[in-house]
Amino acid sequence: MAVNKKSTGNNQNRDKQVLYIAPDEDLTTIRERLARVPTQGVALVIPPQTHLRSHVAWRLLQRSAQQLGKDVSIVSSDTHIRAIARSVQFKVASTLPAALT
Repeated sequence: MAVNKKSTGNNQNRDKQVLYIAPDEDLTTIRERLARVPTQGVALVIPPQTHLRSHVAWRLLQRSAQQLGKDVSIVSSDTHIRAIARSVQFKVASTLPAALT
């Protein structure tokens, strides 16, 4: 499921699309969905039960995002997921409203 939200940042005024990731979605599926997003800004909402648990998978996702020219924020209530995402240079947030500002 994808939702468009308007970013309200002072120096950025562009659309940010929200992608809700299902617990069973793998890296390939997420990369394909990311490639189909028309906006540069994307918030990926990752559930705590995600298959994305390895540092390598997160590095590959970050590389894909860079190659696609996407500005990706990771949203998750799981502190472990946020820590891994942050370690590979993703912007992270624990709530969707925080990621959209």
